[in-house]
Amino acid sequence: TTTTIVVASVKACYCTEARQEADDAHFAFLEVSPISGRTHQIRVHLASLGRPLVSDPLYSSDLFSSDSRWCSRLFLHCSRVAVRDVDGRMCRAVAPLPSGLTAALRTLRRTGAEASTDQL
Repeated sequence: TTTTIVVASVKACYCTEARQEADDAHFAFLEVSPISGRTHQIRVHLASLGRPLVSDPLYSSDLFSSDSRWCSRLFLHCSRVAVRDVDGRMCRAVAPLPSGLTAALRTLRRTGAEASTDQL
């Protein structure tokens, strides 16, 4: 599922595109692309939809304490970026999910599996 989030004001309009990779009752793993950008745009847009980032002390302060027990950092990662250099050549970089976020996902999946087993 792809969702385009548009936030408009008198001064400007900012867009973010989000594609859902996985979802459960409490969490969703998203691939997000800011179409036009501002500081904190992804964080603000997702929080405005009631889906704040994990371990976000600014836009999800009410969940930060519980989130930070299993995810020690803001769960936001730039997996790929492309920019043009001064000569107009396209430069691309790709980065895997950092080990800390991979560990947080494992913890979340393990906890979810335990919760599912408890309901049987």
